[in-house]
Amino acid sequence: MRSKKLKAKSDLPDFLKPYFWETDFARVNPRQHESYIIERVIEYGDDRAIHWLKANFTPAQIARVVRSSRAISPNTANLWALILKIPRGKIKCFSKPSLLPHSAFSRG
Repeated sequence: MRSKKLKAKSDLPDFLKPYFWETDFARVNPRQHESYIIERVIEYGDDRAIHWLKANFTPAQIARVVRSSRAISPNTANLWALILKIPRGKIKCFSKPSLLPHSAFSRG
């Protein structure tokens, strides 16, 4: 399933740039990097970023990432599982360790 409205990399607004600190933001393409974009926004995004995410990706797209990603924290996965009504047992990051180091003091 494709994004609701995004067509090209230029469709990413500049206010999302801080969430992609380790990459060349100009090369982040919504069609090729859908899961990466969703992971970053749900893990680190503020209210504005989440609003943008929900306007540009369907709940099914977001749910697919929440279920399959090991790059999101358990706290993030739990929040989105509640929002999207995803059974906890269907979320990969609860059964396998996250790829990212998360602690009580991490941002996310």
